Amino acid sequence: MIVVKAKPSKESIVRLYSVTSPPKRTVAAFAVLLLIILTTLILSIIYYKHGDGDMLFVVNGVVMLYATAIFLARILRYPVKRARIVKKNAPDLKYTYTFTDEDCVFTAEGTGISSQFEQSYSALQKAVYREGWFVVIFGTGTGIAFHENSFTQGTPQQLSAILREKLGKKYKVK
Repeated sequence: MIVVKAKPSKESIVRLYSVTSPPKRTVAAFAVLLLIILTTLILSIIYYKHGDGDMLFVVNGVVMLYATAIFLARILRYPVKRARIVKKNAPDLKYTYTFTDEDCVFTAEGTGISSQFEQSYSALQKAVYREGWFVVIFGTGTGIAFHENSFTQGTPQQLSAILREKLGKKYKVK
């Protein structure tokens, strides 16, 4: 049995976010970016037909830079914002992850919060070990991330061996 105890942190949310599929807001931000690009193209055609080439260059450049900046800010700001929300709503939240030969048990405890659920290895979507961090994904956009220093029972090598055995190609070391 391998036991990991961790607290939510900005770094763990960033690691989780980097492995999971993008959240709906990022997809929405990308849709807005595409809409702005389409609008820019339409404006470009209008300015081109009126023979104003200099204005075409300025409009295209400004709109594209602005839209790209908004989109990138959305992607880069999401994990930090999410970490602040978790810390504000549950400042004493602690996670315990228990990995056995049969399944995984995930527990969250804090003021007003107490939840636990079991997950079989076959239900896990994927697991990644990168730069001292384990990220385990059990649903679209949901998962856990913890540093290898968080182990209270067992070692990172033992967990890596279990994940490699149980998940096969769904476990990656990067």
